[in-house]
Amino acid sequence: MSKDLIVIFGPTASGKSKKAINIALKHKSSIINLDSMQVYKDLRILTDRPTDKDLSTCDHRLYGYLNGNEPSTAASWLNDAVNEIKECFNSKKLPILVGGTGMYLNALMFGLADIPDIDNATKNETRSLFDSHGLGFLFDEIKRSYPSTKIQKNDRQRIFRSYSLLKQTGKVLEQWQLNTSPAIDDINYHILITTTERDELYSKAELRVDSMFEDLVVDEVSDLLSKGYEDNKSITKAIGVREINSFLNNEIDLEECKNMIKKNTRNYIKRQLTWIKGNNITQNIDKEKFM
Repeated sequence: MSKDLIVIFGPTASGKSKKAINIALKHKSSIINLDSMQVYKDLRILTDRPTDKDLSTCDHRLYGYLNGNEPSTAASWLNDAVNEIKECFNSKKLPILVGGTGMYLNALMFGLADIPDIDNATKNETRSLFDSHGLGFLFDEIKRSYPSTKIQKNDRQRIFRSYSLLKQTGKVLEQWQLNTSPAIDDINYHILITTTERDELYSKAELRVDSMFEDLVVDEVSDLLSKGYEDNKSITKAIGVREINSFLNNEIDLEECKNMIKKNTRNYIKRQLTWIKGNNITQNIDKEKFM
């Protein structure tokens, strides 16, 4: 018998957490994190993790449970999330997944492909071709090899990866992803998309950045940096870490730091919206049943 699972998915600043709590309060349920940065203990303010009040209101899982030197990958998250989802089903709870990390959602719904790592020489070749010919050239090469690609022509991250795989292996990303299976069978996915007008998202995200600085985010990032994590760790890639580090090193002033974070957050929102559109993620939640 199929089991119900809710996914509340959308870009930064689209109100996912509030909607999740509203639904959770109406059901015996657990909220499970679907965000690659909210897994870390060290960054509560910067990643806008649920507050202590939120945590006391209803059950939350996979938030702030990793140290900064631990990787946050689709594979590691998937293993942990599957365990939590199965525990919810065993205890007759409704799992509510909340976040905006598309790779994690795909991993859960469709499974993970055993995709080879891309070597540095291929990465450099792809970068060189991008610099000399532009993103459209890479996209056209992917489309020539795999005409049915669903990658959007402005999705730079996926185009880079797909083209690099094509050059290294002869197969584009989507061909590598063909032979996968869902991580858990017999699930009814009830998806709630929290997108809204882009300008409204940008405005909310910028207000959030201002609020973070009122909430001692500089101290939080300073504490993180004092732990000496290597630059290639996942946690150091969170938007705001490098910008605040530059401020702390007197390379930029506070206002420039804020503006850089706002700009990079807007770009991230744009990529999230592109991913949702490119992956045909559509809303199908039964509002009468769950909301």
